[in-house]
Amino acid sequence: MLSAESEAPDPVPFLQVIRARPADTPAVLAMVRRCSPTSLFHRFHGPTDGLSYTDTVLRRGGDIIFLAWEESRCAGMAQLGGGPASVPHLGVLVEDERQRRGIGTRLVMAVASEARRRGVRFMHADVLGEDGRLLAALGRLGPTQVDLHMGTYSVDIDLMPSNRASPPKLSAVLRLR
Repeated sequence: MLSAESEAPDPVPFLQVIRARPADTPAVLAMVRRCSPTSLFHRFHGPTDGLSYTDTVLRRGGDIIFLAWEESRCAGMAQLGGGPASVPHLGVLVEDERQRRGIGTRLVMAVASEARRRGVRFMHADVLGEDGRLLAALGRLGPTQVDLHMGTYSVDIDLMPSNRASPPKLSAVLRLR
């Protein structure tokens, strides 16, 4: 992960964000292998190599999964998964060398758009406090309900808000903390 003091790299000149297919599994696993332990911790919130989990979700189907491709190289993945009786959870992973270029934001927007198309009303994300860029992207999706517990934000996003009064925007909540 790049530090907050690091200069942001140039945006990715050519990036394609598309739905994942089982045939993409080897390229996605190669991307996961290129991720540092810190990036994997930020995605999975614990020490893991992420390979078994990623392999399973790509092969089982049913989740909304988008991949970011730079030519033939997978640079990132976003997944919205969960059972029909629960609010689906969002997970995002972008390989270290490609972070801070808008790839994660594009992946989140693609997943949210597909979720709305499928009639998903709410989605949830657990975000470590230092992942401010992801928090900002989530705040642009719709009204949010945010709780902070032990350095982790629990964010619920209403993807299809009605005209009723909505909870404060994520950016306002973050300023209060």
